[in-house]
Amino acid sequence: MRNKIIAASISLVAIAAGAFVGYKLATDAELRGRLTRGARDVYQTSKKRVGDMTEDVAVRTAKMTKNPKINQEWVSNQWESIGY
Repeated sequence: MRNKIIAASISLVAIAAGAFVGYKLATDAELRGRLTRGARDVYQTSKKRVGDMTEDVAVRTAKMTKNPKINQEWVSNQWESIGY
């Protein structure tokens, strides 16, 4: 019985926290802007790192993360660097 009360309490706290975070994201434009800028910065940083990789590192990273876009971006960067 005690375990059920504890589990229910934890569930209620998690639901309340999720509702609060959702409300803040829906109503706070400044917070959404900061999160968007942060995500954009992370994307730009990772894109720059892909450009600096060798082909072997790009292939291994793509396999490890199961993200073929890494290879596609690397190839695209190589074509751009030679003028195509």
